[in-house]
Amino acid sequence: MPGKIQTVMNGNGDDKPCAGACLGIDAEGFLLFGPENRYSEIPALRLFLGKYKIYPSTIECQTDDDGLYFHTTSILNYLHEEFGHDLGKDCITRKYNRKIKKNYNSDRLTDLGNGVIIHFVGSNLDNEVQNPNKLKPDHPDNYFLICEEIRIYHLPEQEPLAESLDSKIKEMTVFSSKSCTLQMVCRNSCGFYLSAIKIKKPLITDLALHYGKKFVNVHDKILKNLNTKDSKGIVLLHGIPGSGKTHYIRYLIQEVQDKTLIYVPPDMAKEISSPQFLPFLMEWQNAILIIEDAENIIKDRSETSTPSQAVANLLNLSDGLLGDAMHQQIIATFNCDLTIIDPALLRKGRLIANYEFNKLDVESSKILSDKLGYGTEQITESMTLAEIYNQGSTEENELDN
Repeated sequence: MPGKIQTVMNGNGDDKPCAGACLGIDAEGFLLFGPENRYSEIPALRLFLGKYKIYPSTIECQTDDDGLYFHTTSILNYLHEEFGHDLGKDCITRKYNRKIKKNYNSDRLTDLGNGVIIHFVGSNLDNEVQNPNKLKPDHPDNYFLICEEIRIYHLPEQEPLAESLDSKIKEMTVFSSKSCTLQMVCRNSCGFYLSAIKIKKPLITDLALHYGKKFVNVHDKILKNLNTKDSKGIVLLHGIPGSGKTHYIRYLIQEVQDKTLIYVPPDMAKEISSPQFLPFLMEWQNAILIIEDAENIIKDRSETSTPSQAVANLLNLSDGLLGDAMHQQIIATFNCDLTIIDPALLRKGRLIANYEFNKLDVESSKILSDKLGYGTEQITESMTLAEIYNQGSTEENELDN
């Protein structure tokens, strides 16, 4: 039988053992600790136990947004420069990327030799990323080696260092440009049909920074309702052009789960009043209808000599008998004043949320501008998101409505 492992005391030099000290456990006993070994997975916890003879404290590094990922290579370069760590001594699992025809390091265990071991879990190569921190890609085709999960195992006395590493690691991130599929309404001689389009998630890591703190609760309410099965109702998003309505919708739809997203472009909005449109929609239960620039189809019916059938159809879909049967929800954006839309759309029980987008105040504009890398010198008044995002550009092509 292997010999007994020496008792591990705390880092203060006294005789009181650490809570995680492995008292009287032989080498074979370590095999009982941690998860079972799996194919291609480095047994990080057991390797820490084997070296330091103590169950480690752990920090699971996390970002503030699901779209942010750690850039593995930048972190490794920092560890090499700051601690003189020899990257050639790391324990590595490699996989093959067919697109660039090269191996890459998917799992990595880095032992700093000072009571800290860092485990990079499930790294992968991705070229659909935004790079606000101006990090260096790993491959000429803008591929970054990114990682969603990093664990820092450490001895109790190394907690300050581990906390510092956690903060530093969070600075070395890229934003994954994940996309979702919208089904756009089209029409030909045979009738209506849907055509798939891909929409990338915009770089919004802080909703409050883009739309103000009050909007965060509004967003949570909208998202909760949209993700509820067999739900109905209408979301009204309005405000001045360039205030970020469309930008927000691009963000919102990435968070919606298990529902078909049907996009009605402005030139097709009038077709909602068509007799053929409702039978077409009946094929898509539990879907979300997104209508941009909906001014002309949501105006107050009492203010026109020829009331639009579109309003009646929207009312029926959002809270009528059709709504009960089809469970569809509606998101409508418009730039006109709220007072000219049909009041029936605002009734309690039908309305999920009603929000007016506007300019950010000077201080908020400066904070966002600085975050985007434009600085604050040019910010002297309240600005729309479009104005902030497109500083120095003659075309508003990065962010619109």
